[in-house]
Amino acid sequence: MRDSLRPDHTCILTIQADRPGGVPTLVDWWYRFLTRWGHRATVLYAAFEEGEIGLLKRLGHTLRTWGLHSRPEHPNPTLANAAPPLPLWLFYFVPQWIAGPALGRFDQIVVASGSAHVALPLALRRRPFVLWVATLYEDELRGKALAGDEWAARVLESPFWPFLVWQERFTLRRASRILALSPYTRRRILEVLPEVEESLDLVMVPMDTERYRPLSAGDRNRRTPYLLNASRINDPRKNTPLLLEAFARVRERYPRLKLVLVGDEPQPALLDRCERLGLNEAVSFRGKVPEEELLALYRGAELFLIGSTQEGLGIVMLEAMASGTPVVATECGGPEGVVIDGETGRLVPNNDAEAMAQAIIELLSDPDRLEAMRHRCVNFVREHCSLPVVEAQLYRHFVEVFPDSTAAQQALFDVPRRASPRNEARQASLWRSVLAAAWAVFVFVMYMQHQMMLHWAAIRAEILEPLLDAIR
Repeated sequence: MRDSLRPDHTCILTIQADRPGGVPTLVDWWYRFLTRWGHRATVLYAAFEEGEIGLLKRLGHTLRTWGLHSRPEHPNPTLANAAPPLPLWLFYFVPQWIAGPALGRFDQIVVASGSAHVALPLALRRRPFVLWVATLYEDELRGKALAGDEWAARVLESPFWPFLVWQERFTLRRASRILALSPYTRRRILEVLPEVEESLDLVMVPMDTERYRPLSAGDRNRRTPYLLNASRINDPRKNTPLLLEAFARVRERYPRLKLVLVGDEPQPALLDRCERLGLNEAVSFRGKVPEEELLALYRGAELFLIGSTQEGLGIVMLEAMASGTPVVATECGGPEGVVIDGETGRLVPNNDAEAMAQAIIELLSDPDRLEAMRHRCVNFVREHCSLPVVEAQLYRHFVEVFPDSTAAQQALFDVPRRASPRNEARQASLWRSVLAAAWAVFVFVMYMQHQMMLHWAAIRAEILEPLLDAIR
């Protein structure tokens, strides 16, 4: 019998804990809800060394921080170990994850991730887990490749690509629950794995509708009209140049209109493009702004713009809609099914500046229709992703997967209970763990041998020869 006085210790497994970003937002919401349900929650992730460093230095960093260590700079209790200097397809097999001593210390494990790969160790060990996932990895990489990312294009053409696909699909099949972050992601998962339909649901990021709320029409009309985008504006996948091209066309019709870009400080290429388009006085680069200022910008904008080549969802889109601002977005994944064409905004073809400009002009030219859209945006968010709605969804799935948990013993919500899913074992059998660890060691050794051959000249010159000289 579980000690009712001891809170469950639940792990939030992720691949990215550093802010900003959509995945850390999912982590924060898992943490907030788990603690409300009476759990002690800890974030577990792999800490990538920032900056470009050589292979040998990266390997040294990995060896120094091989074991779990606390990361006090994070707002939630966080444990990390170093990410080895390996490609991601191999990283998920490394022994410290597969052997599972860290994972075994937790009562339950939930996952927040961009793609499903981070949960591969759990799938291999047959641990039950709830996976909150933003996108299929193929969609993410194709979006990056479309934006000019050569690394993403190489991965898609790599001989290891089928192995990455297998990892992802294996993990999705083994997940106790798959919570897709957007209608598009849910549809794409069903397209490639129709057999997971019973364990698949749509759960979007929750919105605090007390904080994100609309202005009255009168307050908006007293402001200088502007369009808004909030994103990592220098990220090629966000395709900020497309927004500038579209805005230049729109401004020919509405010369008083401004474009406000929130996020990073612009790189010289964006500033040069503004100058070439004659937009220096019309575009305002705000950089990172305080939260209250961002809330005011959401409320006051005429329209919110998304020009991305790929999005898992687009949390800023929901924040804008909750604030009563319709969205004009490219057909980049996440907005599809949320930006309902003609109802909560407009969808335009990917990478088509002319189509985006025409959609903006059509909406701005019909104030009554635009005002009706504002109300529909607010209603959509309240119905599908307000705090109570999303918390109830997460709670239901959590207690169905973990019926013996602390959360399941608390009547926080009136949730209909179904039979818990059959999990063959809470931990993998000994032979599975041994085989997984042996496979991880084998692949790791083969990879390191390959790297040694590639970098042998540097190793000999920088390490072996100075060491031999010192011995002599």
